Amino acid sequence: MSRLEKVRFTFSPESFRGEIKHVGIVGTFLFYNSNLTGNTCETGMGDNKEFFPPHMYKEGMERIGMGCYEEMELRDGVYTVEFMLPPGLYNYRFAINAELEEGEPDFRSGRLPAVGHDGKMHVLSKDTVYLPDPANPPLIPTVTGAQEESVRVVGTCADLPWLPGVPEEKRGAVTYVSYLDVDGKPQTLGVYLPAGYDRTKTYPAVFVSHGGGGNEADWFHQGGIHWNMDTLIAEGKTEEAILVTMNNSVYGWDFEKIAKNLYECVIPFVRKLFPVSCDPMKNAFCGLSMGSMTTLYMYMHHNTAFHYYGAFSGGIAGGEHFSLDDPNLMQRMLLIGCAEEDIAWNFREIGVPPTIDELEKKGVPHVTYFVPGGHDWYCWPQMFTEFAKNILWK
Repeated sequence: MSRLEKVRFTFSPESFRGEIKHVGIVGTFLFYNSNLTGNTCETGMGDNKEFFPPHMYKEGMERIGMGCYEEMELRDGVYTVEFMLPPGLYNYRFAINAELEEGEPDFRSGRLPAVGHDGKMHVLSKDTVYLPDPANPPLIPTVTGAQEESVRVVGTCADLPWLPGVPEEKRGAVTYVSYLDVDGKPQTLGVYLPAGYDRTKTYPAVFVSHGGGGNEADWFHQGGIHWNMDTLIAEGKTEEAILVTMNNSVYGWDFEKIAKNLYECVIPFVRKLFPVSCDPMKNAFCGLSMGSMTTLYMYMHHNTAFHYYGAFSGGIAGGEHFSLDDPNLMQRMLLIGCAEEDIAWNFREIGVPPTIDELEKKGVPHVTYFVPGGHDWYCWPQMFTEFAKNILWK
């Protein structure tokens, strides 16, 4: 039985200088009835049409990272709303003067989709003002690593491995370091160092990419990847390793340029600064969405530095970037998959299913893994957990 926790969100009118008619909250507080029958089985993928706000939650429902809008009540001069939520990381922000409208969403004009209190899909009016929580501001560790939404942690690592809670002596550290990229410009890397980090040791390394529109801080702020590693290491479910995140958005998702930057700048810099192994058997690359496609490009075309690859919610099954002709692929380890309600579950060239089909046709070794959720931060921590526990260093 899922444990539910009462979670209160508050917003002070003093945090906004303009006129306030009403205040709502928009966050990843949605749930659905999963049809997924197993992590390695594709049955039930993409079949759900109904999504439920917190007050409609029932035991056995799964999370999905779509927008949910709830009006907040003005109590004693403070806007307040309370939810009963299962454990997880919840992205959210406040919506000032939002109106629920009908029609199609238009992201360019600011008419964003959201499920309302009635459980139906609506569109938020384009003049809505969005603010992160002033009492729980988002992470802004670097110039390029700014985050736009606040994140509320519900539960601990006893509930989900990507939540905090391990004893202090078993917690790793996150730092950000600057390097010069392939264009000679300063960029930033996020680095996770495991608890008890020792420069006299040699560590495996995992290089991790965000998705479209993201940056080097996403996996830490939204995905809890550092807490995930803390938990898995503490439980003996993965080896100590150094994680490195990067910003690939600055290269416009030019896969070849990303690979060039990785091989010529990022890897040499990391190996100079930290005691990471040069052995491909102790190096891995993974990513989500566009980062998943980047992972597959590296896997198909630049696979000398890494033995392990994790492609989460993105595929390459045709076009100029696709090739399974490299004989090295028969010796590499690839985990590929997505979530049940994931937009990556499609049958175009960038879809996960056709990519798996091509791998199977060629007889290229791979492991598939499917999880509840959508194209979201409920899916990707699950994917990384599987990657770290059952793929890496095996």
